[in-house]
Amino acid sequence: MTALIVANWNDDALSEPAQQALQYKPPTEQALQGNGYLILMGLDAPAEGDAIGDAVTLGRKRLAREVERRRWVEAHGDGQEGMPPSIASETATGDVLPDRLRCPVGEPDCFAWFVKHGDEIQALAKTHQALLQRLAAAASAPQFSNPAPFYLLAEFPPYGLLVRAHELWLAQAALEWMRGRPQQAMDIARQAAQLRSRVASSSNSLIASMIALAMQYRGLHWLSDASARIEPQTSVAVSKEVDELLSTPPSSLHQALEGEKHYVASVLYSVKDAGLFAAPWDEHPAWWQRTFHRACNWAFLPRQTLNLSLGYLQQIQAISSLPAHQLETAFSAAMRHWDEGEACSPWKRLRNAAGICVAAVGIPSYQGYVRRIADIDGYRRLVLLQHRATAQRIALANMPAWLAQSPQELCNPYTLQPMQWDAATNSLMFEGREKQNQNPDQSPVYRIRVRG
Repeated sequence: MTALIVANWNDDALSEPAQQALQYKPPTEQALQGNGYLILMGLDAPAEGDAIGDAVTLGRKRLAREVERRRWVEAHGDGQEGMPPSIASETATGDVLPDRLRCPVGEPDCFAWFVKHGDEIQALAKTHQALLQRLAAAASAPQFSNPAPFYLLAEFPPYGLLVRAHELWLAQAALEWMRGRPQQAMDIARQAAQLRSRVASSSNSLIASMIALAMQYRGLHWLSDASARIEPQTSVAVSKEVDELLSTPPSSLHQALEGEKHYVASVLYSVKDAGLFAAPWDEHPAWWQRTFHRACNWAFLPRQTLNLSLGYLQQIQAISSLPAHQLETAFSAAMRHWDEGEACSPWKRLRNAAGICVAAVGIPSYQGYVRRIADIDGYRRLVLLQHRATAQRIALANMPAWLAQSPQELCNPYTLQPMQWDAATNSLMFEGREKQNQNPDQSPVYRIRVRG
């Protein structure tokens, strides 16, 4: 025990990245003027008055409160007594688009589904007209950047409401298409894609990035349904717009991981004095439990742990920007390096043994987030192939040969091989790496049936 105390007597100095991650500069008024993100932060504002202005006002209040709450955490750690309360959302997301009206998982034709429920969808769109106006305003705002801090105990914008409103928007666009107004439908779809892209590119957390990714899946499903309905007489401009929307890959996790650095710094800073292992396992811990907790705290150096954690996140950040076919090799090499260099093995070293484990414990999970981005990019490629095959009127019998000639940017992102063709079901296929909640049985396999 004496050796453990001696080995951990002094902590390291904070690295420059750690010092930067602990800082947060509130946005200037110039950064807030015309910032569409404020509309998202106030998306649930009452709809009786000025739809856009009231949302911005609530968004500003939420932002100010979050800045205030972050300062509290900075001063008091995770103690919540006396902490300024968050501004809660009172809007029921299920009222915007009830579950029974959402296009079911596995439904091959959401356009036809929404037509069956067209009157109810239109009634909801009218009821929530102010909400849809806010989405459009956020999508077209002069600027869009996330000014909110991401810290321990942070509150998020009403993302549940955003997701349901986005679905209602796409349902409304589907009805426009089915009523013979494809250009009006594409106007809505373009705005929905712009908003989703802005949310993704301004993300400061993995949560926000995954929300945007789920929205992108629905947008791609919509574009797939639209592509299946493109006829020779369909406007060339409409077909070109579909192609353009499908040609943009999803945003990387670089910005989200930058926010994660601030979050990790906030968490570790909050325990710098209290100790990470202060809580007992039960009300009356045995002597050996108390001894173990003390030993863990003696073997925990918060500043060195923060330095290590941010170093790991920087490596993950670099890997996340690689092409999908390089991810497996890069992650495997990184994991070997972490295991061999600073493994979570207390018997190998006494200095910061607990902190090294804390810094490394979450690293494997990041691979799943990066793969989800690549999976959706694979699905995007699949829908773009469907659209171009339809536009070029490729016969089903010729699909294997046509796919074999695919450019690399439309091949399987993991293997760089042409996408699969299932002749038995006349379907394009792509197998991702992660479960997809919006596929039947959460399958990672994406499948699009092509018309003959």
